[in-house]
Amino acid sequence: EMGKGGSLPVGVPPNFQTELRGMASGSSAAASAAVGGASEREVEELKEKLNATNQEKELYTKAVTHSSLLIDQLLFSNVGSSATRRDPFAILSNSNGWHANATTLPAGAPADEHPSILRSCTLELTIDYCTRVTSRCTSVYLEELGAIPDSDPFPTIEEIETRLYGEVKREEPYCGLVESCMASDFEGEGCRVAECPFENKAACAYVESCLDPKIQDEYGLALGLISEGEKVMNKDWSSVAGSSSEEGASAGEINNNAGVGGWGIPAS
Repeated sequence: EMGKGGSLPVGVPPNFQTELRGMASGSSAAASAAVGGASEREVEELKEKLNATNQEKELYTKAVTHSSLLIDQLLFSNVGSSATRRDPFAILSNSNGWHANATTLPAGAPADEHPSILRSCTLELTIDYCTRVTSRCTSVYLEELGAIPDSDPFPTIEEIETRLYGEVKREEPYCGLVESCMASDFEGEGCRVAECPFENKAACAYVESCLDPKIQDEYGLALGLISEGEKVMNKDWSSVAGSSSEEGASAGEINNNAGVGGWGIPAS
Protein backbone atom coordinates (compact mmCIF):
# COMPACT_ATOMS: atom_id res chain seq x y z
CA GLU A 1 0.00 0.00 0.00
CA MET A 2 1.13 3.56 -0.65
CA GLY A 3 2.19 5.59 2.30
CA LYS A 4 0.85 8.95 3.33
CA GLY A 5 0.99 11.65 0.69
CA GLY A 6 1.47 9.07 -2.06
CA SER A 7 4.87 7.87 -0.72
CA LEU A 8 6.19 4.39 -1.53
CA PRO A 9 5.16 1.44 0.67
CA VAL A 10 7.22 0.82 3.83
CA GLY A 11 10.40 -1.14 3.11
CA VAL A 12 10.98 0.16 -0.43
CA PRO A 13 14.11 2.36 -0.71
CA PRO A 14 13.36 6.07 -1.26
CA ASN A 15 15.43 6.20 -4.50
CA PHE A 16 13.77 3.09 -6.00
CA GLN A 17 11.56 4.93 -8.48
CA THR A 18 14.43 7.11 -9.75
CA GLU A 19 16.73 4.13 -10.29
CA LEU A 20 14.00 2.11 -12.00
CA ARG A 21 13.20 4.94 -14.38
CA GLY A 22 16.88 5.41 -15.17
CA MET A 23 17.34 1.72 -15.96
CA ALA A 24 14.30 1.62 -18.21
CA SER A 25 14.82 4.91 -20.02
CA GLY A 26 17.40 3.61 -22.53
CA SER A 27 15.56 0.43 -23.46
CA SER A 28 12.16 2.13 -23.49
CA ALA A 29 13.39 4.79 -25.91
CA ALA A 30 14.56 2.16 -28.40
CA ALA A 31 11.39 0.16 -27.94
CA SER A 32 9.28 3.26 -28.37
CA ALA A 33 11.03 4.07 -31.64
CA ALA A 34 10.43 0.55 -32.95
CA VAL A 35 6.85 0.51 -31.75
CA GLY A 36 6.35 4.01 -33.12
CA GLY A 37 7.45 2.92 -36.58
CA ALA A 38 5.21 -0.12 -36.46
CA SER A 39 2.35 1.97 -35.14
CA GLU A 40 2.69 4.46 -37.98
CA ARG A 41 2.52 1.66 -40.53
CA GLU A 42 -0.46 0.13 -38.77
CA VAL A 43 -2.20 3.50 -38.66
CA GLU A 44 -1.64 4.00 -42.39
CA GLU A 45 -2.93 0.49 -43.11
CA LEU A 46 -5.98 1.14 -40.97
CA LYS A 47 -6.60 4.42 -42.80
CA GLU A 48 -6.43 2.65 -46.14
CA LYS A 49 -8.83 -0.04 -44.95
CA LEU A 50 -11.16 2.60 -43.56
CA ASN A 51 -11.12 4.54 -46.84
CA ALA A 52 -11.84 1.35 -48.78
CA THR A 53 -14.68 0.51 -46.39
CA ASN A 54 -16.14 4.00 -46.77
CA GLN A 55 -15.96 3.73 -50.56
CA GLU A 56 -17.68 0.35 -50.46
CA LYS A 57 -20.34 1.76 -48.15
CA GLU A 58 -20.91 4.73 -50.48
CA LEU A 59 -21.19 2.43 -53.49
CA TYR A 60 -23.56 0.13 -51.60
CA THR A 61 -25.71 3.10 -50.60
CA LYS A 62 -25.85 4.27 -54.20
CA ALA A 63 -26.74 0.77 -55.36
CA VAL A 64 -29.59 0.54 -52.86
CA THR A 65 -30.88 3.98 -53.89
CA HIS A 66 -30.59 3.08 -57.57
CA SER A 67 -32.46 -0.21 -57.09
CA SER A 68 -35.15 1.47 -55.00
CA LEU A 69 -35.76 4.10 -57.69
CA LEU A 70 -36.07 1.43 -60.39
CA ILE A 71 -38.50 -0.64 -58.33
CA ASP A 72 -40.62 2.40 -57.47
CA GLN A 73 -40.78 3.40 -61.12
CA LEU A 74 -41.70 -0.13 -62.16
CA LEU A 75 -44.43 -0.48 -59.55
CA PHE A 76 -45.90 3.00 -59.66
CA SER A 77 -45.28 4.09 -63.23
CA ASN A 78 -48.10 6.39 -64.37
CA VAL A 79 -50.20 5.52 -61.31
CA GLY A 80 -53.04 8.05 -61.13
CA SER A 81 -51.81 9.68 -64.32
CA SER A 82 -53.16 9.82 -67.84
CA ALA A 83 -49.69 10.44 -69.30
CA THR A 84 -48.84 8.58 -72.48
CA ARG A 85 -46.15 5.96 -71.99
CA ARG A 86 -42.93 6.59 -73.89
CA ASP A 87 -40.60 3.96 -75.25
CA PRO A 88 -36.81 4.51 -74.88
CA PHE A 89 -36.15 2.07 -77.73
CA ALA A 90 -38.37 4.05 -80.09
CA ILE A 91 -36.85 7.37 -79.00
CA LEU A 92 -33.28 6.18 -79.56
CA SER A 93 -34.09 4.63 -82.93
CA ASN A 94 -35.99 7.68 -84.21
CA SER A 95 -33.21 10.08 -83.15
CA ASN A 96 -30.24 7.89 -84.16
CA GLY A 97 -29.33 7.89 -80.51
CA TRP A 98 -27.97 4.34 -80.51
CA HIS A 99 -24.65 5.41 -82.02
CA ALA A 100 -21.75 6.06 -79.65
CA ASN A 101 -21.08 9.47 -81.25
CA ALA A 102 -24.63 10.66 -80.52
CA THR A 103 -23.74 12.80 -77.53
CA THR A 104 -25.86 15.93 -77.93
CA LEU A 105 -29.52 16.55 -77.39
CA PRO A 106 -31.40 16.74 -80.72
CA ALA A 107 -32.90 20.14 -81.50
CA GLY A 108 -36.39 20.48 -80.04
CA ALA A 109 -36.18 17.25 -78.03
CA PRO A 110 -37.06 17.23 -74.31
CA ALA A 111 -34.13 17.07 -71.92
CA ASP A 112 -34.91 13.50 -70.85
CA GLU A 113 -34.11 12.30 -74.38
CA HIS A 114 -30.42 13.15 -74.17
CA PRO A 115 -28.88 10.23 -76.11
CA SER A 116 -25.89 9.64 -73.83
CA ILE A 117 -28.09 9.32 -70.76
CA LEU A 118 -30.99 7.45 -72.35
CA ARG A 119 -28.72 5.06 -74.28
CA SER A 120 -26.59 4.26 -71.22
CA CYS A 121 -29.60 3.52 -69.05
CA THR A 122 -31.46 1.55 -71.73
CA LEU A 123 -28.42 -0.61 -72.46
CA GLU A 124 -27.69 -1.25 -68.80
CA LEU A 125 -31.25 -2.30 -68.00
CA THR A 126 -31.41 -4.37 -71.18
CA ILE A 127 -28.24 -6.21 -70.22
CA ASP A 128 -29.53 -6.67 -66.68
CA TYR A 129 -32.80 -8.16 -67.94
CA CYS A 130 -31.10 -10.40 -70.50
CA THR A 131 -28.69 -11.63 -67.83
CA ARG A 132 -31.67 -12.61 -65.71
CA VAL A 133 -33.26 -14.42 -68.65
CA THR A 134 -30.02 -16.29 -69.28
CA SER A 135 -29.74 -17.24 -65.59
CA ARG A 136 -33.28 -18.60 -65.54
CA CYS A 137 -32.76 -20.62 -68.71
CA THR A 138 -29.47 -21.96 -67.34
CA SER A 139 -31.07 -23.04 -64.05
CA VAL A 140 -33.84 -24.92 -65.85
CA TYR A 141 -31.36 -26.63 -68.15
CA LEU A 142 -29.05 -27.59 -65.27
CA GLU A 143 -31.94 -29.41 -63.61
CA GLU A 144 -32.52 -31.26 -66.86
CA LEU A 145 -28.85 -32.20 -67.09
CA GLY A 146 -28.86 -33.38 -63.49
CA ALA A 147 -31.67 -35.79 -64.29
CA ILE A 148 -29.71 -37.57 -67.04
CA PRO A 149 -29.00 -41.17 -65.96
CA ASP A 150 -25.37 -42.20 -65.65
CA SER A 151 -25.93 -44.75 -68.39
CA ASP A 152 -26.99 -42.08 -70.92
CA PRO A 153 -24.50 -39.96 -72.89
CA PHE A 154 -23.89 -36.47 -71.51
CA PRO A 155 -23.96 -33.52 -73.94
CA THR A 156 -20.70 -31.85 -74.91
CA ILE A 157 -19.81 -28.28 -73.95
CA GLU A 158 -20.60 -27.15 -77.50
CA GLU A 159 -24.01 -28.82 -77.34
CA ILE A 160 -24.73 -27.23 -73.95
CA GLU A 161 -23.80 -23.75 -75.22
CA THR A 162 -25.88 -24.17 -78.37
CA ARG A 163 -28.85 -25.35 -76.36
CA LEU A 164 -28.63 -22.48 -73.87
CA TYR A 165 -28.24 -19.89 -76.62
CA GLY A 166 -31.28 -21.33 -78.34
CA GLU A 167 -33.35 -21.26 -75.15
CA VAL A 168 -32.50 -17.61 -74.47
CA LYS A 169 -33.17 -16.62 -78.07
CA ARG A 170 -36.48 -18.45 -78.03
CA GLU A 171 -37.61 -16.70 -74.84
CA GLU A 172 -36.25 -13.24 -75.72
CA PRO A 173 -34.88 -12.97 -79.29
CA TYR A 174 -33.42 -9.50 -78.72
CA CYS A 175 -31.22 -10.81 -75.91
CA GLY A 176 -29.40 -12.88 -78.51
CA LEU A 177 -28.55 -9.71 -80.45
CA VAL A 178 -27.51 -7.23 -77.76
CA GLU A 179 -23.85 -8.20 -77.56
CA SER A 180 -23.28 -8.09 -81.33
CA CYS A 181 -25.30 -4.86 -81.58
CA MET A 182 -23.06 -3.14 -79.05
CA ALA A 183 -19.96 -4.38 -80.86
CA SER A 184 -21.23 -3.01 -84.20
CA ASP A 185 -22.40 0.36 -82.81
CA PHE A 186 -25.96 -0.80 -83.49
CA GLU A 187 -25.44 -1.06 -87.23
CA GLY A 188 -26.42 -4.73 -87.40
CA GLU A 189 -29.75 -6.04 -88.59
CA GLY A 190 -32.42 -5.91 -85.90
CA CYS A 191 -30.39 -3.69 -83.57
CA ARG A 192 -32.29 -0.40 -83.91
CA VAL A 193 -35.81 -1.55 -83.18
CA ALA A 194 -38.89 0.63 -83.63
CA GLU A 195 -40.30 -0.33 -80.24
CA CYS A 196 -39.45 -2.30 -77.12
CA PRO A 197 -38.42 -5.73 -78.44
CA PHE A 198 -39.06 -7.80 -75.35
CA GLU A 199 -41.75 -10.47 -75.22
CA ASN A 200 -42.11 -9.81 -71.50
CA LYS A 201 -43.99 -6.52 -71.23
CA ALA A 202 -42.83 -6.11 -67.65
CA ALA A 203 -39.31 -5.82 -69.06
CA CYS A 204 -40.50 -3.00 -71.33
CA ALA A 205 -41.92 -1.20 -68.30
CA TYR A 206 -38.59 -1.80 -66.55
CA VAL A 207 -36.66 -0.06 -69.33
CA GLU A 208 -39.18 2.80 -69.38
CA SER A 209 -37.74 3.65 -65.95
CA CYS A 210 -34.92 5.33 -67.88
CA LEU A 211 -37.27 8.27 -68.53
CA ASP A 212 -37.95 8.85 -64.85
CA PRO A 213 -36.41 12.20 -63.75
CA LYS A 214 -34.66 10.69 -60.73
CA ILE A 215 -33.15 7.88 -62.79
CA GLN A 216 -32.11 10.44 -65.40
CA ASP A 217 -30.31 12.46 -62.73
CA GLU A 218 -28.51 9.31 -61.49
CA TYR A 219 -27.15 8.56 -64.96
CA GLY A 220 -26.42 12.18 -65.79
CA LEU A 221 -24.31 12.47 -62.65
CA ALA A 222 -22.57 9.11 -63.22
CA LEU A 223 -21.70 10.07 -66.78
CA GLY A 224 -20.34 13.45 -65.74
CA LEU A 225 -23.00 15.36 -67.68
CA ILE A 226 -24.45 17.14 -64.66
CA SER A 227 -23.00 18.18 -61.33
CA GLU A 228 -24.17 17.22 -57.87
CA GLY A 229 -27.46 18.99 -57.19
CA GLU A 230 -28.21 19.67 -60.86
CA LYS A 231 -31.27 18.25 -62.60
CA VAL A 232 -31.30 16.87 -66.13
CA MET A 233 -34.68 18.44 -66.85
CA ASN A 234 -33.57 21.88 -65.64
CA LYS A 235 -30.26 22.00 -67.48
CA ASP A 236 -29.75 24.21 -70.51
CA TRP A 237 -28.24 21.57 -72.82
CA SER A 238 -27.74 24.01 -75.68
CA SER A 239 -25.11 25.81 -73.62
CA VAL A 240 -23.33 22.53 -72.83
CA ALA A 241 -22.86 20.83 -76.17
CA GLY A 242 -24.28 23.20 -78.77
CA SER A 243 -26.78 22.17 -81.41
CA SER A 244 -27.14 18.65 -82.78
CA SER A 245 -25.00 19.62 -85.77
CA GLU A 246 -22.04 20.56 -83.57
CA GLU A 247 -20.77 17.10 -82.68
CA GLY A 248 -17.08 18.03 -82.67
CA ALA A 249 -14.88 19.09 -79.80
CA SER A 250 -17.63 19.76 -77.27
CA ALA A 251 -19.07 16.27 -77.72
CA GLY A 252 -15.60 14.79 -77.34
CA GLU A 253 -15.08 16.66 -74.09
CA ILE A 254 -18.29 15.21 -72.70
CA ASN A 255 -17.23 11.69 -73.61
CA ASN A 256 -13.78 12.12 -72.08
CA ASN A 257 -15.30 13.16 -68.76
CA ALA A 258 -18.08 10.61 -68.70
CA GLY A 259 -18.61 7.21 -67.22
CA VAL A 260 -15.65 6.80 -64.88
CA GLY A 261 -17.50 4.49 -62.54
CA GLY A 262 -21.17 4.90 -61.80
CA TRP A 263 -24.32 3.34 -63.12
CA GLY A 264 -24.17 4.14 -66.82
CA ILE A 265 -22.36 2.27 -69.53
CA PRO A 266 -19.87 4.79 -70.99
CA ALA A 267 -21.27 6.61 -73.98
CA SER A 268 -18.18 5.85 -76.06
